[in-house]
Amino acid sequence: MFAAGSAAMLQLGAAHAQQAATVTEAAAEVAPTVVQVTGQALGKGEARANSVIDLAVIAEQPAGIDPLKLLARVPGMQVSSSDALTGSFSMRLSMRGFNKEQIGISIDGIPNGSTLSNGGTMPNRLLDPANLVRVDASQTAGDLGTPSNQALGGYIDFKTRDPAKERGGEIELATGSFGYRRGFVRVDTGKSAAGTSAYLDYSHEYVRTWPGDESGRNSRRHADLRVLQDLGGGSSLRGTVSYNKFSDNDYDAVALLAESSKLYKATFYGNPTTDGLTDHWTGNPAIDQNYRGTRGINSEDTLMHVDWTQRFGQSGKLTVKPYWHKQDGNGWFYVPYVQLPANGKVYSAVAPGGKPTAVVQECYQNQYRRDANGALVPVSAVSIPAGSSSAALSSAGCPAAARYAMNPVSQWGAREASTRRSDNAIDRKGTLAEVSDTLGEHQRIRIGGWIERTKRDKDRNWFAATDPKVSGAFEESALYSITQDRHYSSDTAMAYAQDKVSLLDDRLQLDLGATYQRFKEDYSSPVEFSGTRSLKVSSKLLPKLAALYRVNDDWEVFASGSKNFSAIPDSVFEGTAAVDSKNGIKPETSVNKDVGVRWTSDDGYGVALSAYKIDYRDRISIQNGNPNGDIFSRDATTTFANQGGISSKGLELTLRATGKAYELYANASYNDAHYSGDTPAEGIKSGDPVLGAPRRGAFAEATWKPAPEWRLTANAHYVGEAAGTYGTVTNTVIAGGPAVYPRQYMPAYTLVGLNFTYKPRGSLFGFGSRTEFALNVDNLFDRHYLGGVGAELTSSNPLTTGRYFLGSPRTLYASMRVRF
Repeated sequence: MFAAGSAAMLQLGAAHAQQAATVTEAAAEVAPTVVQVTGQALGKGEARANSVIDLAVIAEQPAGIDPLKLLARVPGMQVSSSDALTGSFSMRLSMRGFNKEQIGISIDGIPNGSTLSNGGTMPNRLLDPANLVRVDASQTAGDLGTPSNQALGGYIDFKTRDPAKERGGEIELATGSFGYRRGFVRVDTGKSAAGTSAYLDYSHEYVRTWPGDESGRNSRRHADLRVLQDLGGGSSLRGTVSYNKFSDNDYDAVALLAESSKLYKATFYGNPTTDGLTDHWTGNPAIDQNYRGTRGINSEDTLMHVDWTQRFGQSGKLTVKPYWHKQDGNGWFYVPYVQLPANGKVYSAVAPGGKPTAVVQECYQNQYRRDANGALVPVSAVSIPAGSSSAALSSAGCPAAARYAMNPVSQWGAREASTRRSDNAIDRKGTLAEVSDTLGEHQRIRIGGWIERTKRDKDRNWFAATDPKVSGAFEESALYSITQDRHYSSDTAMAYAQDKVSLLDDRLQLDLGATYQRFKEDYSSPVEFSGTRSLKVSSKLLPKLAALYRVNDDWEVFASGSKNFSAIPDSVFEGTAAVDSKNGIKPETSVNKDVGVRWTSDDGYGVALSAYKIDYRDRISIQNGNPNGDIFSRDATTTFANQGGISSKGLELTLRATGKAYELYANASYNDAHYSGDTPAEGIKSGDPVLGAPRRGAFAEATWKPAPEWRLTANAHYVGEAAGTYGTVTNTVIAGGPAVYPRQYMPAYTLVGLNFTYKPRGSLFGFGSRTEFALNVDNLFDRHYLGGVGAELTSSNPLTTGRYFLGSPRTLYASMRVRF
């Protein structure tokens, strides 16, 4: 929703999706003029940095692609995962130095919520790619009123299509590398005499992981129902229900240095074609803990939302959007030991004023060691006490059991092994509302708000494996320990107002606005501490100012500035010595400034150049009070403090040329993102480059359309080197190695992709059908590269813990789309 200050401003604003409620199917079928295509791609008419990915671009992508992958073509953004289509744990997204947990995301204006891979929601779970018609990406902080608790450095809105006006249907079939297959079917009722239209769709996708024997699986089922009621006079009522269920064995993180290969499952320089996970069951839990099928994520999501738009007077508009999102999921991991509460109870609540029950690891029950003569000698269980460091566990051989022999094969079932399953549940309910109207001829007012109530649960449950010699399977009745039982209840409230003024015969547009946001959360975890912790924070007044000046029909300049707010993350509550409101934790904020110039011509050419500066303040950093604490038990004493921040500045250049038989698009970006304060506990020094944020990036794409039936597109994507560690790392683990290792950098890479589309004339399947065939090739030259760094893994020593994710290999897809 983005109002203009006059009729001329409204007309210019119509090119942008935030000026319209949704993009209808009828509009999607109309081929835009070259001027419109060029202008919207460059963000023409916007008083801030903005990029649009339109339907023509979306239609060229492989069927079923994760919508986040589309953002690789936006200047200043880097997107990657270990799979060419999608990813959960391996999905990495950055924008001008911010990661995906600091970027706001919405689906049709409905907030996506947290983007954590396990315990959050990725946007591909709330929409089907076949229904996607537009993506609006603002590299600053988005339009005023965008609903998010994490939009420090940008905002992305994915827009899906409405029911078709005519009765019909659609089928999409796809196949590809690594056993990929996808089926999608949609049925549209058409618009009735009463003004009602609806559609129902269903899709199923399946693909295997690519390393080794492709033992991993990614399966997804999705369904949508949307009903649209035309209320007349531009008013409408729209209701949507989306359901998604998926199961995913993702990819593991790898190390960079070959020098430390003995301490890792895999290193990039050692072998860039594997993440070290195994594909065959051996019956030895110390080996099978790395079997790909023993780790993964399940999730089931339902999103329901209503969009009521009511026009009043000559230019007034009221929108109300209530929504409800429910998720149930889990992530699991297999380990060659059991973890036992010292008091022998499955669930041990902490008494008021007491401490959590200690947990010990037991590693060698029913196993053997060899004596001096080589004979097998049975041993008792070896228990590693609570609070033992990872180094102590390693030296004792737990869980690797390096000093102990396997049981005889007949007794393998007696080996100790567990599945650690982290269950999560989300229940989000909220409403967005806004009223806008024009005052006079050159002024438009917007006033709105957003409220959301979220309840979440996170449990960590331990189950004994039924028969480790066969598989990691377990029964629910085999639950023997609960080490986390976390409950969160949060309330968000936001209010905003904007005065948009048009001056100088509509050549100058001023956006004067401000936002206020408040966040409250209660947290309890009975097995870690007694009682409830609570925290309240507010943003104070967040100004959002922007100006656009139209020099003439071809040239425009813009400038914007905004202060942004992020609610306190869950992590500050967690651990036995976590912070509470008395410790004075402040919310993270950022100040974003950008200026730019755009030029577009009537014959389809355009250029946009923008410069920006971002100051990210009050960064919440980890302060580990007990470095030897076991994070899987109850003795982690991690606390948090506001220390330093991030400074990011750069340039972004975008070019577009559109003609009858060709389209050219290119962008280049330079981003200097570095930490602006020391954080000793994390090893950060002021001036260190931000992890995973490349300084240089570029994207170029050329499309040739020799005839209406044929289309050939080639693109190249360059990503410069990016820091993988904060600085030099002292060598305390690699015998014979150097005293220190220098800062690690992920190497630069360039990927090439191809798309070929054929739309035969006439109706191949009767009933007035329109058919399209497409062939896509991702990473044409099969380049080996690191797609990203695991931000959640960066507090570990890079000499003992993998933190990088392999990029996806060459992948081919073939698809057919038929509309009736």
